Amino acid sequence: MKVEKCQVGYISHQKKTDWIWLAAFVFIGIAIFLTGYFWTHTRANVFTVVAVLMVLPAARRIVSLIVFLPRKGVAAERRDRILEKAGEGTLFSEYVFTSTEKIMHLDFLLIIKGNVLAVTAPSPQDVEYMRKYVEDNVHRIAPEYHVKIFESDERLLKYLEKLASRQGAGTRDEKLIAHMRSLAV
Repeated sequence: MKVEKCQVGYISHQKKTDWIWLAAFVFIGIAIFLTGYFWTHTRANVFTVVAVLMVLPAARRIVSLIVFLPRKGVAAERRDRILEKAGEGTLFSEYVFTSTEKIMHLDFLLIIKGNVLAVTAPSPQDVEYMRKYVEDNVHRIAPEYHVKIFESDERLLKYLEKLASRQGAGTRDEKLIAHMRSLAV
């Protein structure tokens, strides 16, 4: 069963998938090399070249593991609690994204009523850098949106209660939602 990015269970699913593919690429590379060696009785053959080329897809899986190994997912109960208060908003869970300088991780990213609200993951991160990066990306697509990053679910839930009491329809900017999904790893 495939778990889509930005959904609960994505990080653990991606880790498992990357390990399986990495093992497969290593096994296939070794098998190709050994086939060529036993067939020609020398390492200097086309099979060796093909076996060495198996490093390329394996390297992609190694990079993905480097990104995801230190990250942990969120419990479905936490997501359900946020989703219940979010109403018409769009909720991304286990949101891992990168810039040219850093790998960043949010437990939740919620797009609701002209706001982009997020809860940081419990790992040490540069929250100010993350806020600025998210803000720049949001304002590039939807300059009228406000960005807030919270350190706990409770603070987000309190803010959602205040937001629910405000008048105004829930806006759904599909272009912003698509852009934010594309930033996720």
